[in-house]
Amino acid sequence: MFTTLVIAIVAVGLFNVFVDPLGVFGSPHVAQINVIKPYLDHHRELARYQKAYRLCPNTGIFGNSRAEIGFDPESPMLENHGMTAFNHAIPGTGASTSLRQIIWLKDAKCFPKTIFLGVEFFDFLGGSEPQSLPTLATHPAPQRDARFFAESVFSITGLRDSLATLLLQRSRYPATSTDRGFNPLFNYIPEVEQSGHYTLFRQRAEENVRNWTRKPLQLRPQKGGVSDDEALIDAILAQAVQGGSTTYIIIYPYHAEIRMMIERLGMGQFFADWKRLVVGIAEINSDQGGKVEVWDFSGVSPETLEAIPTRGDRKTHLNYYWEAGHFKKELGNLVIDRLLGKQNDFGIKLDSGNIESWLAEDRHRVQTLINTPSPLGREVEDLLARH
Repeated sequence: MFTTLVIAIVAVGLFNVFVDPLGVFGSPHVAQINVIKPYLDHHRELARYQKAYRLCPNTGIFGNSRAEIGFDPESPMLENHGMTAFNHAIPGTGASTSLRQIIWLKDAKCFPKTIFLGVEFFDFLGGSEPQSLPTLATHPAPQRDARFFAESVFSITGLRDSLATLLLQRSRYPATSTDRGFNPLFNYIPEVEQSGHYTLFRQRAEENVRNWTRKPLQLRPQKGGVSDDEALIDAILAQAVQGGSTTYIIIYPYHAEIRMMIERLGMGQFFADWKRLVVGIAEINSDQGGKVEVWDFSGVSPETLEAIPTRGDRKTHLNYYWEAGHFKKELGNLVIDRLLGKQNDFGIKLDSGNIESWLAEDRHRVQTLINTPSPLGREVEDLLARH
């Protein structure tokens, strides 16, 4: 019985390593077995680190779920510029995770020469007290240690993930993550076909209002000084300066619905102040020899004004958005194109010389949008009236 048990455990472990659902072993891809990897919510930092370590990319994409879903590391423009990119972004995380990842890459001698860093206004909102910055000593790179093998290789959990991988190969719209960390969100396609984009927009908007209104209207701690996120972004840029990297700070292309909600909830001035803060951090690091650019894609534009389908419309598939906060790679590609020099009139590069005029114009556009009757305006008013 003992021998049989040992053989069974070893067989399960070998099977899990071969299928490699997390992609941490670099096992060969075999058609109809493990080419498509499942989107898993455990060991995410380990999985990304191991994949990035094997690839050792010269370009890194960092941020939260907006970056993970919106920026395809295999974008044509990146490839045209000879960039080997990896998407390190992890949903529900902030700048602390990005800093840890950058420290790990530096230690592994895989520091990216180009960094795309998505920054999130709603992380800064509330002005949280600064915490100790992560270091390699306090946050070592995740390893395939004994605990990992017990949890994900020689375990029922690992076997379940492997079997799910086998089944996923035949899925029309798999929930998957590519070998370069990108989440194409294929599994949202049937959601749109079943419920429509309107439902996705509405559900996310209601969730956003609940989350945003819980936070104090401030960007810095009440006692003064810098906030935690401010310190983290500065630390990331300091690492980039030391590594000689070019960093593009990206203010995400929020849909106009979010911009209108921000303004109507009394956060418009804070949003403008936040952009000033981000530009200030960037220019301090630029003055120290860094190559840092801040780009704002959140303005009212034809792209961010893509019309939300009406309630009950399950046929329309939007070109640029899944819902107001999460954009598709088609819009992400326009962002990357713009950053790398293609003139498409989307987004604006911010610095101390133009920020004040841009902020005035930007808020004027949003306020004009609010004051002009439209289906989007009525949707925002109805949404806020219920909260």
